[in-house]
Amino acid sequence: MGHDPEKQPERPPGPTPPDTAVPGVTPNPREALGLDPGLLDRIPRVVFTEDGGLAPALAGLRPSLLLLLESVEVSTEWRGRGVGMRLAVEALRRLAVPGTVAVCYPAPIHEHGPDEPCSFDSDDPEVRRPDEEAMDKLRRAWERHGFSPLADGVYARPLEP
Repeated sequence: MGHDPEKQPERPPGPTPPDTAVPGVTPNPREALGLDPGLLDRIPRVVFTEDGGLAPALAGLRPSLLLLLESVEVSTEWRGRGVGMRLAVEALRRLAVPGTVAVCYPAPIHEHGPDEPCSFDSDDPEVRRPDEEAMDKLRRAWERHGFSPLADGVYARPLEP
C-alpha cells in the first residue's frame, strides 16, 4: 500500500509531546510556532511578544524552559476520570529542568476538518454551550494541578524536576 499524504495518521491517546522554547535561545518562537497549523496558535500569541521575547505575564516567572502542551486525549472510556490530566502533568514533570514553566490552553479537542464549521465559533449560544461547559471544567481541573491563568484562556505553571 502506498502512502496517502491526505490522510493524517491516527494520534495515539495521551498527551501530545510538548513543544519547547528556551528563552533567549530559540529564535523568535512566536513566529516559528505560528507556522504550526495545530492548536498551539493561541499559546504563542499569549506567551511571546511579536519580536519573540517573553510576554510580561510570563516574563515575571523567569522561565529557563517553556513546555507548551498542545493536547491531551484519552479513550472515551477513560474520559472524565482525570487520567489524561495525571498523564500530562507527570509527562511535564519528567521533562522539566530547574526553572521550567508549562503552558497549556484548556479546551475540548474538536475532530473536524479545516472546512467544516466549528461549534465553538457558532453565533448560537446553545451550540456553543457544551464547549463552554467543557472549557470551564477543564480550567478548574488544570487549576487543581497548580496551573493559573495567564491571559486569553492560556494557563501556566512553574515546574521543577
